[in-house]
Amino acid sequence: MGYFDSDAEEMLEVYLLETRQLTGQLSSVLLDAEKNNAFTQEDIHSIFRVMHTIKSSSAMMGLAEMSSMAHKLEDLFAYYRDQKGMLQQPEPELFDLLLAALDHVEEELEKMAREDYRPESTKDIEMQADAYLKKLAGGQEDDEACSEEQSEERIPGGLREKSGHVARVVFEENCRMENVRAYMLVRQISGLCSCVETYPTDLDKGADVEEYINKHGVFIRFETEHEKEVVETLSKGLFVKKCEVLSEKQKAPAAEDKKEEIKYTAPQQSRDNEFLSVRSDRLDKLQNLAGEMIIQIQSLDNSLNNLGLHDLSQGAAYQLNRLIYEVERTVMETRMVPVEKVVPKLRRILRDISKQQQKEIDLVVECANIEADKSVVELVSEALIHLIRNAVDHGIEAPEERLAAAKNRKGTIRFTVEGLSGELLVTISDDGRGIDEEAVLEKAEEQGRLNRPKETYQFDEICELLLQPGFTTNEEVTAYSGRGVGLDVVKKSIEETGGNLRIHSQPGKGSEFLITVPLTLATIECVRFQVAEYRFSLPARYVFRFMDYRSKKAYIQNTNGRLHILYEGQMVPLIDLRSFYRIGGQVPNSSIIVYVKNMEKEGCILIDSMFQQKRVVVRPLPPFLGMNYRRRTGITGCSTMGDGVICSSLDIGLLITQYEKEGVYGTE
Repeated sequence: MGYFDSDAEEMLEVYLLETRQLTGQLSSVLLDAEKNNAFTQEDIHSIFRVMHTIKSSSAMMGLAEMSSMAHKLEDLFAYYRDQKGMLQQPEPELFDLLLAALDHVEEELEKMAREDYRPESTKDIEMQADAYLKKLAGGQEDDEACSEEQSEERIPGGLREKSGHVARVVFEENCRMENVRAYMLVRQISGLCSCVETYPTDLDKGADVEEYINKHGVFIRFETEHEKEVVETLSKGLFVKKCEVLSEKQKAPAAEDKKEEIKYTAPQQSRDNEFLSVRSDRLDKLQNLAGEMIIQIQSLDNSLNNLGLHDLSQGAAYQLNRLIYEVERTVMETRMVPVEKVVPKLRRILRDISKQQQKEIDLVVECANIEADKSVVELVSEALIHLIRNAVDHGIEAPEERLAAAKNRKGTIRFTVEGLSGELLVTISDDGRGIDEEAVLEKAEEQGRLNRPKETYQFDEICELLLQPGFTTNEEVTAYSGRGVGLDVVKKSIEETGGNLRIHSQPGKGSEFLITVPLTLATIECVRFQVAEYRFSLPARYVFRFMDYRSKKAYIQNTNGRLHILYEGQMVPLIDLRSFYRIGGQVPNSSIIVYVKNMEKEGCILIDSMFQQKRVVVRPLPPFLGMNYRRRTGITGCSTMGDGVICSSLDIGLLITQYEKEGVYGTE
């Protein structure tokens, strides 16, 4: 049996992959910063986020030492982040500290898959981080003498009469959560022992057990042939002040086991041989090549038609086009993974957080047989972890509070996934207290985030405050939250994929977070159209109807500078893209009205003419444009048409929202 329990074993591969990605990112930031002899504000934020993520994920895996080390470094960069500026000419000591921490993490990752893995102590790095932070804050090293050793304790009667060894472990004063630390020690030595038990017996009983261990220590009885290694492991535990063996009674010699003859059995043929593990980066490359082939075949088709070679375009070129699309479809299917693969990770993190906060919570899952692109599932997984933490921290009440509110003692978090016409709708909802709008506004006012009287803010605007970087209503920093790193990360990562996040809440009844993302981030079936000399595209799944502009003029109204059209008995926004993007010119009588709708918004857009509907490779916008550009313009990416002209990709939700606010694209 290895170091990790069965739940952690299931998540080990994902943890190793994600943490290696983080260490790679951290290494790049550190090397660039050392070369430039400065940490930019983005560097500081990046290191802070890396340490925050390693802290939380390591705690979830039961790696207390690594979580504690990352927490110390997170504190250090929280200090730098609060300075709101570049860190010019940092001391070499800081780079030495960070690189030592990076080396430690990478060395631990290399060993974690081994059966004999045991975490190495991080005390030296933590002490360096503490000293460095105290120096920055003008603090002084605490040189107080250690308190007197606790008096020798008698072995509890329940352990005294049993065989094996009994060790008493005493933790450092004020280290807190002594019962949890004792539990971690027991789990670390369980792989070396045939039997382990403790006194107190129920380490998860909370304050009473914690108080006993703080006063007397924890007594651990173990039976093993590796006594020295067990004692060494206990002694090196996080915040362990003293470990002493109080009893050396030996286990009665067992009858010698009969040696069994080892027989070789030929491996049986099975369907497992039909499956092959493939590195995801190779699939990424294959997918990119398929996308490039689609662009080239569209260019070839356009050139053949321009040359009048329609027979060739409809013959060999058409067949080649069909085969390329088949390759692209096969690659997409190969990248599809079940969405439910994220469930074990969610269950484990919910278990750990609810236990730490002494809350009782059930996770209800409804996502059977739904698949999505691997990168989309990874994105959703990261977002869901933040939302689960948010639900436990801010949503679900303590059992006593729930009973007083006539609710079930045990709270419920519901995770549902639906596949909707090329999109994935992911919902995380809870039956907790809901969003306290007044508390959010008070905190935002305290932090200077409001630009007008708080009484004028609507619910959607209050939700926007929750989604701002660094915003949190938690007063206390824990192993899982309180830094303001959460909902803003969720929103940013979702919007970068062309998805969106919506929030619903009812006071006293709970909150609901809805995430909409495309099933795949590769090619998208798009409707392409033209306005003047500019070209645009929309995902075909949002386009529902085309109407003749001339026949619908009588149904168009201008209200406060914004056009609306009567559609199926209701007035919906009509966005004249010429006016919205200030393109200029008159709307031709041959124009087309397109009715569009997504999960959040509906309306119509006015265009000049249509192109053929095709699958296109949508490229993201350059990062320097930022998220505000997307929100102001509704443009989320671009693609290349067959004649080489760039085509802007629109997001219906962002486009209609901006139109309703300003009538034209923003200029701020």
